[in-house]
Amino acid sequence: MNGQWEVPFLVAVIVVAILYISGRTRSEPDVSAPTPLSGPELIERLQRTLNMTILVDSVEPAEQDPFVEPNTLRAPGDPVTIRATFMFGRYTADGSVTGASEGDAWDALGRAAIAWRNADYQHIPMWGGGA
Repeated sequence: MNGQWEVPFLVAVIVVAILYISGRTRSEPDVSAPTPLSGPELIERLQRTLNMTILVDSVEPAEQDPFVEPNTLRAPGDPVTIRATFMFGRYTADGSVTGASEGDAWDALGRAAIAWRNADYQHIPMWGGGA
């Protein structure tokens, strides 16, 4: 009987394969501790998602004090105004948003970009060969 070792060997290979597959760590992201993204990174992701361009012209304090140099550092909680240009195809629009903090201003900019992109049927190509 030459084939007596083939069946136990095949069973051993299958058991090892099952143990190997079940013991591997999964490549699922850890949702318990998401890494926060900065405002510009979120806007970049939004550009890819909406297939549009958002050019940030300036990020500045909301109320400019005439006695303070324009390029001085600001506190993280100060109100911020972001001026940007939204572009999609041949359509462009200037926008300005103000937030209680810089993070709030980036959030408002994202919401303004989404609202502008969805504001008119001309901005959303529904059929091929459209605007």
